[in-house]
Order: sequence, then C-alpha cells, then structure tokens
Amino acid sequence: MSWVDNLKETIPDYAKDTRLNLDAVIKRSSIPANEAEAIAVAAAFATGNTKFWTWLHSVILERDEADAALTAASLMAMNNVWYPYVEMADDENLKGLPAQLRMNAITTHGGTTKARFEAYSLAASIVGKCHFCIKAHYETLKKEAILPNSCETLVGSPQSLQQYLES
Repeated sequence: MSWVDNLKETIPDYAKDTRLNLDAVIKRSSIPANEAEAIAVAAAFATGNTKFWTWLHSVILERDEADAALTAASLMAMNNVWYPYVEMADDENLKGLPAQLRMNAITTHGGTTKARFEAYSLAASIVGKCHFCIKAHYETLKKEAILPNSCETLVGSPQSLQQYLES
C-alpha cells in the first residue's frame, strides 16, 4: 500500500491529522488490505474528484475489487440523489414511487461478495450523505456480522479522504 505514503506526502501540515487518519484507517485496518483499498476507491469516487479516484484506481493492485468498488459507488451516485430528494421533499406521494433506477449490477455484487459490495456501497453513501442508504447498508452489514467491528475503516476512510480533498 505504498500509495497511502505517496498520498500522505501531498497533504499539507495543517492537515496532519488527516495524514495520521489515513494510516490508521487504511494501512492498519482490521479488515483485509484489498478491501480497505477498495473502500477507499468507492469513497474517492463518491467525492466526485475524477483526478483523484482515477489515480487511486490505477494504483490499487487488486483490480477486480477496485472495479467492484467503482460499480457500487456508481450505483450509489444515483441512489444518493434519489432517496435524499424523496426524504427532503417530504411528500407522501413520492415516498411510494419506485426509484426506477437501473441497477442490474446489484445482482452480481459487481463481481465480489455481497458483504464487500455492501461495504463499498456504505462508504460511497457516507460521502454522499444519504441517510436512507447509510441505514440500509449498515443494517445489511450488521446482519452479515461485519459491523460494528469494521467501522473505523468504513467510516474513517471516506471521512479522511473527504477531508484531504477539501483541505
């Protein structure tokens, strides 16, 4: 995971805590390294910073997981708009309408396991700030006995990356 060190070198001193957090949530994560990296890819995609997520995707060694993370994040990009809209509009007529979003990749989990796909979706939804999606993916991961043990990576990685991009 030399990419973490390369990224940390670009972070200015005023964001020193972000540098330290990247180490904690990615390099010393309690989940396998390939999953932590893929979570970072999903979170980076969700920020909308194309230059950053394409660079990150290019340096991740496990291509299949990185692609699955991008698949999850691209689906969440749609959902993270629809569901907050329905919630904020607070119209009972909207709440019953189907989203009508094509999401065939959900059936294959983007080529990874269901639990990993849910983790990538949760990371993207944290950045997207979609209450509905966060709750849904969190509950699924709890049922899969993944959470809350892995929260530091699932929440910390998206937040650290978001802080870096905003600094």
